Amino acid sequence: MGDLWAHAQELFTAWPQVPTTTATGTLRRLEDALADRAAHRADAVGWCDIAALTRQVLLEVAVRGNNAGLEVPLDPALPSREQWEQMACRTLPTTRGLRVFALPWHPRELTPEAQESAREDLKQIYLGVDSPHRRHLEPRPADPYWAEALGYTEYVSVGQQQAARAVALAPAGSTTIVCLPTGHGKTAVAQASALLAGARGGVSIVVVPTVILALDMEARTQATLERQGRGSPTGRYAYTGGMPEEVKRQICDDVRTGRQRLLFASPEAVVTALKKPLEDAAEAGLLQYFVIDEAHLVEQWGTGFRPEFQTMASHRRTWLRKAPQDQAPVTVAMSATLTHQQVSLLEQLFAEEGQAQVVWASQLRHEPSYYVDTCPDEQSRNEAVIDAVAMLPRPLALYTTRVKDAADWAERLRQAGFRRVTQVTGKSTDDQRRQALEGWAGSTPDGPEPTRFDVVVGTSAFGLGVDLADVRTVVHACLPETTDRYYQEVGRAGRDGHPCIAYMATAPGDEALAESLNRSPQLTAERAWARWRAMWVGRTPTDSGAHRLSLEALPADMPEGFGRHRSWNERILNFMVRAGLIKVTIPEPPQRSEKETDAAWQGRLDAFYTSLGKQFDVFLADGQTNDRAYFLQRFNDVRRLIINDQRDAAGRLRRILRSDRCWGEALADHYRVPYRGGVLTTGVTCRGCPPCRKQGPPRTAPEGYYRLAVEPWPAVPSWPSRREDPLRRFRGDLPCLSIYWETEQEFTDLVPELLERLAVRGMSVVGGPGLARLATRRLQRDVRPRPLILDRDEDLLGRYTNPMVWLLDSSASHMGDDLAMRFDSQDVTYLLHPRSLAHPDRPDTPLVAIHRAHLWVRTALESF
Repeated sequence: MGDLWAHAQELFTAWPQVPTTTATGTLRRLEDALADRAAHRADAVGWCDIAALTRQVLLEVAVRGNNAGLEVPLDPALPSREQWEQMACRTLPTTRGLRVFALPWHPRELTPEAQESAREDLKQIYLGVDSPHRRHLEPRPADPYWAEALGYTEYVSVGQQQAARAVALAPAGSTTIVCLPTGHGKTAVAQASALLAGARGGVSIVVVPTVILALDMEARTQATLERQGRGSPTGRYAYTGGMPEEVKRQICDDVRTGRQRLLFASPEAVVTALKKPLEDAAEAGLLQYFVIDEAHLVEQWGTGFRPEFQTMASHRRTWLRKAPQDQAPVTVAMSATLTHQQVSLLEQLFAEEGQAQVVWASQLRHEPSYYVDTCPDEQSRNEAVIDAVAMLPRPLALYTTRVKDAADWAERLRQAGFRRVTQVTGKSTDDQRRQALEGWAGSTPDGPEPTRFDVVVGTSAFGLGVDLADVRTVVHACLPETTDRYYQEVGRAGRDGHPCIAYMATAPGDEALAESLNRSPQLTAERAWARWRAMWVGRTPTDSGAHRLSLEALPADMPEGFGRHRSWNERILNFMVRAGLIKVTIPEPPQRSEKETDAAWQGRLDAFYTSLGKQFDVFLADGQTNDRAYFLQRFNDVRRLIINDQRDAAGRLRRILRSDRCWGEALADHYRVPYRGGVLTTGVTCRGCPPCRKQGPPRTAPEGYYRLAVEPWPAVPSWPSRREDPLRRFRGDLPCLSIYWETEQEFTDLVPELLERLAVRGMSVVGGPGLARLATRRLQRDVRPRPLILDRDEDLLGRYTNPMVWLLDSSASHMGDDLAMRFDSQDVTYLLHPRSLAHPDRPDTPLVAIHRAHLWVRTALESF
């Protein structure tokens, strides 16, 4: 960090020249800000921006022992002495200007112990990579398929490894629900399997909630595929409303023909513009993965203002029905946080009976330290937030609840002297979102560019999944309406594992606004019944036995529908699915009759496609669906559950803020999921929160945390439907098939070829010491698009009950305890070994002399 101080001093010494360097982090931002200031771009950078970034550099070097300050010139384009002091800096006159020193600052705390702890929190943020509070994940060696698909040599954590393996091994038509903490590479989990599967043709669709997330994912995908030299025909991977129509048409064609490989889109696009291309891809066996990112929103948003999050379920069922046997798309639902209600709804909507598995690696974030200011009025809150923006480290995200508030805050900050500020809301255009993200990060798909923004003001439309690694501060100038929204937005900071700060300032009126926003309007059961009957009375029969309903149907007393009748009818059908009253599917295209004229057939076909999106096909799942009293009872049960969840969600964050309990414990309880007779727990981590800071500096965890969770290690699911066992006839009734070689030359010449043939036929989980002698990356290329997964640590040997291959070395004479335990189990294992390997129960006798299910490696090869 000596270079940091020296380079910062060089910038001010050379002023008004700004030398170009290869600076990173805060120094790079300061350099970019000074360059704009020197070029007299007053609209791009203000004096507060210069002072805040300089102050941050000074604090970063001070925590490492350099308290020399920086000598800065007195120049009209730079802060004056009074302005430096307004920004919590001490100044001393020098012959060339001023020597500036930064004074420590932290949010207000009530007790001396809490203040001391707060000072330590901020110190750790400025230490960054040198902080003992930095998240330390244990990387794992990459499986061959992971390296082949993404070019990575490691998994960032064991949670990512297990989640990635689960998705790669999921059978066609199945559903995997993945809960993987922020910073553990959730995006890569979905990308790896999709990109490998699409290497020889095929498409995977990833549903994302916001345009800015789609654009961020697109940029990362472009970088990955450009390294491989295998991109999509258009070079685009995000389907958004703002893109040119000709590009949309080309993407739809590429989806239909399996050339797109990977596409990020909104739920609305999936059920409208992409509906037919995705169905065609599924029918051709080209739709490989259907991924729902930020899957907690299926419950949070799909019940209310974006029903398409839930109606996607019927489209998925259509894909599964249309797909050729064993080529149905794999469904993956991913989130960093999931509640019991969210897991249950995902299983109900997006999984077939017995075809869902959960990979649970849930733990709280290591990085944030939490602060809250309860302000007596709006003016006090404004002052507190401006202080926080001025004093806390950058990059910084400032969250508000309403679009208007975001615009007001962006203008308020500009009026205060900040210019490196932008905003992103649900009203922002694609270009505005892209420019905000690129200017904040200082990078584009074409490479680095100067940073333009240090602060982004946004609503909840900004941030979901956005992966700017070095965000240091999240400020809330509001009270989020739910715990989930708050925790997701806090998750924008510290994604590189470095400590960060989450600061919230509340004011009177926040609670009422949060409650009103969280109460999405719910139809009464009586009104739902009237709408259902209007749809049902107007139904038409179909050849499949389903009832085709019009989403335009209205009760007689509602002739206009208030402009939102279709959305309300969709929500009613979603309610009825959740109540077990109906099953929904997508209308099938009509079939042409033998005597139908070309004109009549074309007219009927055109009418069908014109009506797409306005009709659903339903099957009655309950014989009493059309019994009014029964309908009202079941509908009210679901309605009551949703309303109670909304009320609880609105109140839970307030209870956390007001309690004396560690926020880490309270948040972990919120994300605790009863599941299949057990409990999926969330590991508790707390780097600092108001209740814990009252305890003062002593911290219980060795790294200096109040609480520190153990890194989760979930099991890789064993799928009941996976039955890959190409040499079963040789096993007979025994679970272990012994395949032996007699000479070293047979091992060299025949074993790799046998492994390739087994992997191509689905037995792609391989372990054992003999792997060290094989070129596994080359083997992966030979078996692509099948994934090759190597069990190097014997985790799968002991816990994975699906078929696997275990390869011993030529020097092996005995099995070892773990292998012997699997040999004695009922788990299917192909054991490749030297002929001399001893039987586990008769160490003086070769295995092949006792074990009936054995064959020579050459015989095994000849059997294919």
